[in-house]
Order: sequence, then structure tokens, then C-alpha cells
Amino acid sequence: MAHDPPAWFDARGKVPLPEAATKGRTNLLGQVRGGGTDLPVLLHDARAFVASPTGVQVVELATGRTVGEEAARGEVLRSDAEGYTLPPVLAGAEVLTPFLMRTPASGTYAAGGVVEVVAVATTAPYKAAWRTTVKLPEWALQSNKVTVAAVGAQDGTAVVTVVGDDNAVSYGIDTASHALRWTHPGLKAVAVGSGMVTGLLDGEPLTPFPVGVDLATGTEKWRGEKTYAPSMEGAGPATVRISGQRPDGSKADRLLDVTGGQVRAEMPPGLNTMTCTFDQAQTLVCEHAFAVAAVDPTSGRLLWSLKDGEGGRKAPRVTAIWHGRVYGRGAGGPVALDARTGADMPTRPEAAPLLVNAYVGLVLDDNRLSSYPAGG
Repeated sequence: MAHDPPAWFDARGKVPLPEAATKGRTNLLGQVRGGGTDLPVLLHDARAFVASPTGVQVVELATGRTVGEEAARGEVLRSDAEGYTLPPVLAGAEVLTPFLMRTPASGTYAAGGVVEVVAVATTAPYKAAWRTTVKLPEWALQSNKVTVAAVGAQDGTAVVTVVGDDNAVSYGIDTASHALRWTHPGLKAVAVGSGMVTGLLDGEPLTPFPVGVDLATGTEKWRGEKTYAPSMEGAGPATVRISGQRPDGSKADRLLDVTGGQVRAEMPPGLNTMTCTFDQAQTLVCEHAFAVAAVDPTSGRLLWSLKDGEGGRKAPRVTAIWHGRVYGRGAGGPVALDARTGADMPTRPEAAPLLVNAYVGLVLDDNRLSSYPAGG
């Protein structure tokens, strides 16, 4: 049964997921580096699509049974890529997973590399609906730590970004013809929405520009001010957050409209060290070790904040944010907060999930990810 958002999670129905879901992701404390959003897992209805450097598995969450599996073709570019695989993305009735692959030398052609994109159907028998490859630039073959990410898909175009050392390139792929629509060297795409791709474009060393490019053509539509050591993250369907240092040395932390690059609002002061996550509804939730806060991504208004010791409360360690609910570990165990008000929800969630949808919460137990059925 679907619960949107879930109030609690039933440990009695615990089902382990494949080891690929957390392989190379946990630290010595048994915690997932980067949190749940960096796990190579996409939840879609009652199934999980679990990616690895070499393939993708489709797992039935109620039983843990693998109901579909597709492998990349050829030799993986980086055999030590465990821990760098990012989650697949949904594109209509298909789930897209990119892989970094090596191409062998042939005749007078030297060995090279490609991104192979595999699109798996979201309905049984969960087979590859199509595959396509895009040639990698030379720097990607030399980089010691190169990653590929499916950033998003909309209006028939999927965006894939490859990042390595101080280089990046983004590709727009037609999801109907499976052909390459455009290539944008130097662009690290971060968000797809409102017909735009928003990201960071190479400028001077460590000082890129925030840019918006047309999703269909890859043509640059706007460019913001260059920002030293920037961080960009999606902050809503038409908003991104950009933080860093301006050319004059002052700190920047603002919300941009992706359609034209205009500043929607300055972020509230004091949040520049926090990582913020859009709850896929209407709220931007920001957190670090000792504080949690929420911001309206349209106006930039601070909705609430919770710091250790204020009002006799202790900020939870946030594990997941979804559809108006903040899940985490509090002083008394698992806790859920209302994302708009910060108030404790009356029902104890029984677990602190890393990923959530209407059907399950994915919980880390002894370095193994398991699905717990959602309750309302």
C-alpha cells in the first residue's frame, strides 16, 4: 500500500537488497559516505533499480527478488570504480543508467572509451529497451577518478555528465532516436528542469561560471558571475542553489531561477556550511552535524531552524528528506519532522531510512541496505 509520505517503517518486513547497493560506500563507522542520495539506487514504485560499474539490477522490494538484470557491454574503464557509481534516473517508462567503458584498439585506431547508456523498461520483464554509446574525450581516459552521472531527463532529452580531475563534459541524448543531440565541453551539469540544463562551466582554475543551456540544443542561454570554489545543487523544479566566493572575496549563497539565471533570493545567513536537499514537494531542507533548517526555495524565506540546545531540543542527524517529511536519528532514536514547520511528527518512524518513497524506506543495517515496508 502507498503512503505519501510514510509515517513509519515496519522492520518486521525487512528485505535485504543486493550488496551492490552499498559496495564501497560505507566508512569504518558503518555509515554511508555522502548519504542516501549518492547511493546507486533509484526507487520506482515497488521496485529498486540498483546500479554497479558493470550493470543494473531490478529488485522487487517486497521480496528482495531480482526480477531483471542488464549488463554493460565490454570492459569497464575503471575496475576500481566501486563507490563512484551514481543513481539511475527515470525517463518516462524507462530507467537510464550510464557506464564508463573501454573500447579496444582496432586496426589503425587506438583504444578509447565511451559512455554506454542503457535504458531498462520499468515494466516486466525489465529488459533493455535501448542502448547507445557516446565517445569520451581523451582526458577522461587519463583521469584517476572519473565519474559519470545521469543528471535527468525531460521532453525527450536525457543529460549525462562526465567529470574527472578539473575537467567535465555533458551530453544531451535523444530518448526517442537514441542519437546524440549535443555535446557541451567544460559543463558539469547539475540539474534538469523547465527546458534547461543548469550547471557549472569551466572558467579560470577553480572559478567556473553558473550557466543555463537549452535542453534540446545544448546552446548556452545565460551565464552568471564566476564563483570561486563553487557548489551547486538543485533546489526545486526551476531553482538551483549556488554558493562559493564572489570575485570581490565576499561569500555568495543564493537561489537562481534556472530559466534565465536571475537571482530568486539570497539564502538566509548562516546556512552556507549546510548541504540542502529539495524534498520533491515544496521545501528545501538544510543540515549539518548539529543543526537542521528549512527554506522556502521560491522566496528564500527561512521557515524554521533547529540547533542543539535550543528550546530543549537536539537536532537529529538527517538521513532522508521526502515529500514534506524529514527523517533521521534523534536523541531518543528514529524521528520524523514536518519539513514546513520543524515540529516532531506524532508517530515514531521506527527506523531512519536513507531513501524513501511511498512504498518503502531503505535502511542501513550492518553495512547492508534493506527495504522496510512503509506505514501510514
